[in-house]
Amino acid sequence: MKLRTLLTAIAVAVAPAISPMVAAYQTQDTRLLRFPDIHKESVTFVYAGDIYIANTKTGKSTRLTDHIGFETFPKFSPDGSQIAFSAQYNGSRQVYVMNRDGSDLKQLTYYNDVGVMPPRGGFDYRVLDWTPDGKHIVFRANRTPYGQRVGRPYIVPAAGGLEQPLAIPETGGGMLSPDGKQYVYTPIDREFRTWKRTRGGRAQDVWVYDLENNKSKQLTTNRATDQQPTWVNNNIYYVSDREYTLNLYKHQDGKNPIKVTNHSDFDVLWPSAGPNAIVYENGGYLYRFDDATQQSEKLSINVQGNREHTMAYSKNVSDFIDSMDVSHDGKRVLFTARGELFSVPVKNGPTRNLSHTPKGREISATWSPNGRYIAYMSDETGEYEIYLKDRANNNQVKQLTSNGSIWRFEPVWSPDNKKLLFSDQNHTLWWLDIKTGKQRKIDTAKYNEDGLTSYIWSPNSEDIVFVKNNENRYASLWHYNLKDKRVTRLTDDMSSETTPAFSPDGQQLYFTSERDFNLTFSSYEFDYMFNNATRLYSVAVNSKIKPLNTPLSDEISIVDSKADKDDKKSAKAPSNYIESNGFMSRVVALNVPAGNYGALSGVKDGVLTLSAGELKLVPNAVDGEVATIAAGVSNYKVSANAEHIIARAGKNISVIKPEAKQDLKATQLNLQDMVLKIDPQTEWAQMYREGWRTLRDWFYDENHHGQDWDAILARYQPMADAIAHRADLDYVLSEIAGEINSGHIYVNSGDMPTSPRLQHGLLGAEISAHKSGFVKIETIFKGENWHENFRSPLNETGINANVGDYIIAVNGRSVKSVVNFYELLENTQGKSVELLLSKSPSLKNSWKVMVTPIASETGLRYLQWAQSRAEYVNKLSDGRIGYVHLPNTHYEGNRSLFKNFLPQTNKEAMIIDDRYNGGGFIPEHMITWLARKPLNYWKRRGVEPTKTPQFAHDGPKAMLINGYSSSGGDALPYYFRQAGLGKLIGTRTWGGLIGISGNPGLVDGGSVIAATFRILDNEGNWIIENEGVSPDIEVIDRPELIQAGQDPSIERAVKELLKELKANPKKPLVVPAPPSEFGR
Repeated sequence: MKLRTLLTAIAVAVAPAISPMVAAYQTQDTRLLRFPDIHKESVTFVYAGDIYIANTKTGKSTRLTDHIGFETFPKFSPDGSQIAFSAQYNGSRQVYVMNRDGSDLKQLTYYNDVGVMPPRGGFDYRVLDWTPDGKHIVFRANRTPYGQRVGRPYIVPAAGGLEQPLAIPETGGGMLSPDGKQYVYTPIDREFRTWKRTRGGRAQDVWVYDLENNKSKQLTTNRATDQQPTWVNNNIYYVSDREYTLNLYKHQDGKNPIKVTNHSDFDVLWPSAGPNAIVYENGGYLYRFDDATQQSEKLSINVQGNREHTMAYSKNVSDFIDSMDVSHDGKRVLFTARGELFSVPVKNGPTRNLSHTPKGREISATWSPNGRYIAYMSDETGEYEIYLKDRANNNQVKQLTSNGSIWRFEPVWSPDNKKLLFSDQNHTLWWLDIKTGKQRKIDTAKYNEDGLTSYIWSPNSEDIVFVKNNENRYASLWHYNLKDKRVTRLTDDMSSETTPAFSPDGQQLYFTSERDFNLTFSSYEFDYMFNNATRLYSVAVNSKIKPLNTPLSDEISIVDSKADKDDKKSAKAPSNYIESNGFMSRVVALNVPAGNYGALSGVKDGVLTLSAGELKLVPNAVDGEVATIAAGVSNYKVSANAEHIIARAGKNISVIKPEAKQDLKATQLNLQDMVLKIDPQTEWAQMYREGWRTLRDWFYDENHHGQDWDAILARYQPMADAIAHRADLDYVLSEIAGEINSGHIYVNSGDMPTSPRLQHGLLGAEISAHKSGFVKIETIFKGENWHENFRSPLNETGINANVGDYIIAVNGRSVKSVVNFYELLENTQGKSVELLLSKSPSLKNSWKVMVTPIASETGLRYLQWAQSRAEYVNKLSDGRIGYVHLPNTHYEGNRSLFKNFLPQTNKEAMIIDDRYNGGGFIPEHMITWLARKPLNYWKRRGVEPTKTPQFAHDGPKAMLINGYSSSGGDALPYYFRQAGLGKLIGTRTWGGLIGISGNPGLVDGGSVIAATFRILDNEGNWIIENEGVSPDIEVIDRPELIQAGQDPSIERAVKELLKELKANPKKPLVVPAPPSEFGR
């Protein structure tokens, strides 16, 4: 209260100088009021990360919380006296409750597993409702076997106690019926996904679950999204985008729903019901829908807050460095960080901010070779343009370009200080005359999927070498000369050549090439692998220059006459022009073993390269030894004269020499003065436009699926102007991103105000409350204690804990001494903890054990579920059918395939479970493994015949799919069907196959991720996106059956496969007797 009083006093003291923008916020309806709830004439909502309460009639509001942690989803108790909500007060989101005036705040949950989710993942511990008697709070926790994106409903006593799950395996939004006997909900959760108007398999439907009789009923079956159901009196309402904008609908049994709101510009978001009314968001404002009149009205609410998150503050921005360069003399370095341009001394002198342009973002700054100029890009005009700062002319700034309309890549100086080289997101390479500002197109690379981003000048400032892909997608080195203006390929298309770099004298061109075919084999079978394919090569730029591998020979010298010496002085040294004829024949390999190399830079004694985090110097002498300059280096840059290196290793940035054994710690730069005064509102405005530009410039379709992208920017501009917290920016950017109607469009948070996370511990078990006050062990996850990621503390050797045992105390503290058991595990992760266990809820016959709690049980829950599915298949099929679950198509999914598929290739049939597959890599190798057939068999004496390939399955297969089969999890069943491997069983997949390949981030470390490539079939048709892969046999995994231990999808797959095995029994291989006749 003292802080709030002080801030109020300061605000009053400076009231005469208040800005027009602030004045507007004090007189107009406040925008970006989020996650509302209603009780009679009161609404509660989140504004700028804190919870408020307001009167619906007067609009007067009162702030209830002021913690740095972001609060969400406030919900009134049935009598309106309390508010439950979710908050991130210890870096971990939990459920809290307080009185409606903000007093008597209590933490109710302590279980700490899932950390901060990205914006598209929403929030763990989302408060959904109260039980009608006001004794319990219903919330959604991401505590399921299916990964962090899937949650289930729990209830926790409002007075305090241990939470327990409802008998529903998974939920999105939901609400109890007025009598508390039913729960209306969506099994799927996608409210935070940045994808509007989706029609894929994860478009939600509304269900009702009968909690008394454990029965479910599906209420909607529309291909559009039906979500956020609420219950008012006897009416069920939900929002739907059947007409492509989310509006509120009233459910009618057996009839089409009634559309009761008609918003067209913005979606109806987060409807929440109270007595006789629903409150919801639309365009950042709150609306009240009356159940009796069936009418909506906008609520006029004015928040009188100090908006402290909009206040300017000072911060060291060295953690936000996004480009760096070192001057030719090695005395100063150049950084861009948090949108500003900094000059930092290597040893002595002040740190200088050279730009001071808070409304724009400076990036990609680089010194001219002579140190006079600094070239950089800035979006101060609203588009990125190239600028020049002249240090010899009082740092005068000159704008070199004015035609910015798409992302440009880093400019590169010509050695004569007169020209710049750059490329853009149209895959076009340009050179720019700094005197005239004239731009000249060099070439366009139509096969460079990741852009044309590797280009260099020759030391003669006339020749340019760049990397461009060929039609076969192998990369070649290409040459352009400013005088003859011709583009010539230097290397052929039979190998890939990348990362060119000239020697300082321009006579040698270094590059990497994948020309080594070092055959190795998989540890699991006779499978070919080609690793360490790259070597470093050098080529004399023309035939007059000796190659580096010219043999050396000691010979007798001849003393020249004076005339001879004069003649030699007049003879010109070999010119360093580039000769394309005979280029490949002049290539020589440097004396370095094949490996993984990149980031080449020519220096006096050879060439620098990065390999596995080590910065190495490869000598240009035939018999020289490779020297390690520094280890742990992530990136580096060499000065224009090749005498100094700026290198980054973690947070350490150093200026070193291109010599062996440089000490990064001793040469570490002092960045403590890189302090910037940040105006959040100005920065948010820049990021809003940059996020919009990112989607404009990087999305695979330049027409943005038919959207008027300029109109989208204008429509959301008023909401962007109302941002009062960094999370608001994520929300507005997510709304813009959703308009493009595509999967894989994401927003990631940046520099968010938060509190540090406490590392709670977990025991690898399901725990329930007992009337004695102690807790009971309901389940112990088996885990795999030989694998650190799947260690289960209570299942480790010597613990001797069993299901049904009781936990009496933790580190000497009785379980009865706390309201919630998990409070005792705060700050215990990775530490030795003493548990007092007992076979009964008492101290009798108790024993002590030492355990080491883990940070997360998510992996253990998954492993337990996957193993139980395999056991279920084994039981149903009498051991004839194998089972593999693939959690994704990334590392974990490929691990699961190798771990579980290979040892089961002897099974008669296989079930591949793609449900809840989170995607990752394009699963081309996974489908190759699944599709392998035996080519032949081999017979040895006394041994049963073996197959080639050794691990191949030739029996019938089935694949299980559902709405959470996503991305690579969409592609895998499509490939499965294309390969003719078997039937797809379940429900339609997500339908997201416009993929991502990376794009630049935002100034504060956040990002807007654009989808850059889309799937087509072999006939050139767009497929799967916004539709999904449909099953051959539709099976809905009804929640009551899952809860009862059944699995309808697995049961149907087993039935289908056993039918196939019966119809087409596998014929055993009969080995004939060896031939006895000669010649046979």
